Amino acid sequence: MSILNDTLKSLDERNKSEDFGLPPTVEVSQRPSWPIALTAVAVLLLAVWLGVTLLSGTTHSEKNEDGFSAAAESSAPSVNNPPAESTISERVADSTADINAPSQGMQSTPLSESDMALQNRASDVAELVFNTVDESLEDDEAQYRKRVTTTVSATSTADDVNASSVNNSANASSPQSELSAVSKTQPSSSKAAEPKPTNIITREPVVEVAPKSPEQQSAVHLEAGLKAYNFGIFDEAQKSFTLALATFPQNNEARKQLAALYFGQNNNLWIYQQPGGPDTVSLLWPESAQLSYAPEAGLNLQFDPSDFTQVNAGINEKMIQRAMTLLDVQDGDRILDLFCGLGNFTLPLAKRVTEVVGVEGDAALVQHAKNNAALNALSNAEFEQADLTQTELKDYPWSQKGFNKILLDPPRSGAFEVLHQLAALGAERLVYVSCNPATLARDAGELVNQHGYIMESAGIMDMFPHTTHVESIAVFVKKR
Repeated sequence: MSILNDTLKSLDERNKSEDFGLPPTVEVSQRPSWPIALTAVAVLLLAVWLGVTLLSGTTHSEKNEDGFSAAAESSAPSVNNPPAESTISERVADSTADINAPSQGMQSTPLSESDMALQNRASDVAELVFNTVDESLEDDEAQYRKRVTTTVSATSTADDVNASSVNNSANASSPQSELSAVSKTQPSSSKAAEPKPTNIITREPVVEVAPKSPEQQSAVHLEAGLKAYNFGIFDEAQKSFTLALATFPQNNEARKQLAALYFGQNNNLWIYQQPGGPDTVSLLWPESAQLSYAPEAGLNLQFDPSDFTQVNAGINEKMIQRAMTLLDVQDGDRILDLFCGLGNFTLPLAKRVTEVVGVEGDAALVQHAKNNAALNALSNAEFEQADLTQTELKDYPWSQKGFNKILLDPPRSGAFEVLHQLAALGAERLVYVSCNPATLARDAGELVNQHGYIMESAGIMDMFPHTTHVESIAVFVKKR
């Protein structure tokens, strides 16, 4: 671009010099000079302003230094000319005149006489603190405070005496201390007029706190245990829960926490408590739960802790299967289950036969058995309540249904009272399950010798390992 401009410019000059009569080829524009001039003026004004500012600052600082030095010289005493001795009143007057005189340099305004009096007045911090404490209830330190009252009074008196002696010695030591003595002596008269309390505690406690009852102490230990448990200090929590329970055995919350922490939660157990009779059984841990077991696949029987169940679930399942095999269960059978309990045998039989009736003397067990039948949707299972040791079976309508097979699972005392009625029911096959071989042997002899049955087979099951107890089972067939 610059080469083109130079070329056009040279052509234009040639045109002018040779006067060809042609207009100029190009006019090179010239930049105006006024912006440069304006910038120069602004810079000049800025320099002048900075210079004036620096000069004024230097002058002001010199004046301040002169003022300070003058004040220092005027306030400093001369070594060669020490101040003449004067009375205390003259010095107070001089100090008052100095206050009213105009200040030179930087000087602080002295405190007024009232401010000096407030500043030099000693405050009894203990009095201020303890007078605001509510002492209507006696705390653990009340007796201690009473004992130290005399000591505090004696100490305060000794401090006053020491302070007076120190002030007297200070007044006699130098003239300079007389001025401070004036300011300290003036408020002392008003302080002496005020009665100084002799005791830190101004009034005696009016109410005595009675000792905590065992229930209250147990609640304190329980709270401490809960805090320790929340912080993960399980050993301390165990100690506190145990102490709460030992202090007040009726503290069920402490019992619950102890059971939950060290038995239920850590071992995946459900904890029940029974402080009295069977009616006092209640769930301790967890908050809610329902006990149940499965006598065979596809069945679920619910029960309460006080209900009778077989303790060995594995042997119980095999025992049920063995009993159905010995009964030779068929689809059209009508089976009577005596001493049925929760329906341990009744409900598995209901899945295989036309109808089954369970009879039990405990009303609660009968209700639980009915609930279990509904729970498992077994409508061909019927449950009835009857005391099999006291009543005649023929008096009940259900006894007339024509049962062809009977299953008995009596308690340890056996089923002797009901044996004479079984032959009248006309059952062709009977299976007897017993937890006591002695009563089974007695009842077997009665069935065989008195009621026309033949014992076909018998055996035992190790329901209670490592003990002398066994579960026995025998099958009887009616003589033809």
